[in-house]
Amino acid sequence: MPQTPSIPSIHSDVFQQSMQQQHQNHTQSMQSNQAPEFYSTTQPPPESPSLNIQQNPPDFAADHALPPYDLLYALVDLYFKYVNTWCPILHRRSTLDSLFGPSTLDEADRILLHAIVATTLRFSTDQRLTEDRRRHYHDMSKQKVLLYGLENSSVKALQALVILALDLVGSSNGPPGWNLLALITRSVVQLGLAVETTSFSVSPIYPSIYTLRAMVLPEADNFIEEESRRRLFWMVYLLDRYATIATAFEFALDEKEIDRTLPCRDDLWNKNQPVQTRWFRTTERTEYDIDKPENLGAFSYYIEILGILSRIHKFLKKPVDISALSDVEQWQGEYRELDNTLTSWKFDLPADYGNMAKLFQPGGKNSINCGWVMLHG
Repeated sequence: MPQTPSIPSIHSDVFQQSMQQQHQNHTQSMQSNQAPEFYSTTQPPPESPSLNIQQNPPDFAADHALPPYDLLYALVDLYFKYVNTWCPILHRRSTLDSLFGPSTLDEADRILLHAIVATTLRFSTDQRLTEDRRRHYHDMSKQKVLLYGLENSSVKALQALVILALDLVGSSNGPPGWNLLALITRSVVQLGLAVETTSFSVSPIYPSIYTLRAMVLPEADNFIEEESRRRLFWMVYLLDRYATIATAFEFALDEKEIDRTLPCRDDLWNKNQPVQTRWFRTTERTEYDIDKPENLGAFSYYIEILGILSRIHKFLKKPVDISALSDVEQWQGEYRELDNTLTSWKFDLPADYGNMAKLFQPGGKNSINCGWVMLHG
């Protein structure tokens, strides 16, 4: 005859079964009620909206601070349409290949994307970009560019900072833009971008410990890269002049540290066609053996007029004792010299750049280049 189980044994078995069932129900409830991720990594990335650059785009989903892939490509396209025309430092074809090509996107390229996003969001009309999302993307991209620029010294880091500085200086001429300009003006000199590789300051005739410069960057691989570095420097020069001329401050980028040739025409750069351009005129340089105006564009002449405007800024800052005849005569002499320099520069402009009346004639077939507008503005 089987023994009847004791009462405590029955209660113990029932209790254990009940606890196990509750634990299983609780686990299933937690799994079913778990919130889905905001950025799903299981969904296939959308194709490029305009150019099928590759079948498998880079994994931008890993960076939640960047917009979706199709929106990101559209923002880069808007950058070259609205921003790069005023800040011509990025070569379109090589930049698109670097950002959206088959190779893995490195950290420097990602930071460059953040700078483009922060600057170009204002031009997008995409319905997904609500005010909160615009603010989120802009703030996140801005912080990433600033932090990366403080910790890294490279051409792409400086390009990202310059693009961001253009956005800040264009929004307000105040401390935020000044702080960033102070950083990039010293960085562009320390990287050796203020001088040509053939400059006497790099390879002097009589070298000494003082005159030797430390070249941080390796030599450029091709003309596109070399011209990109040259344009990067001149854009820093332009921003420094923009922010300083309206104030009583001194320029952060001293003319004595500059020994560069002017940038070439945009079409020559886009076609990767190596050309020579004349040297930028400074008080330190005395030889100007190369002069090929056919290789110069609107950006080149704009840099030259900013150089003259810089001299005018320094001239107006000089104190003058109007009761001393010698001071007055010296002031008048410098004034005439600057006036003649400005008149000569205007007279030497090619007809395509000097005569804007023909360009703005009704029914004209030529398109308006924003570089010409900046030049005559």
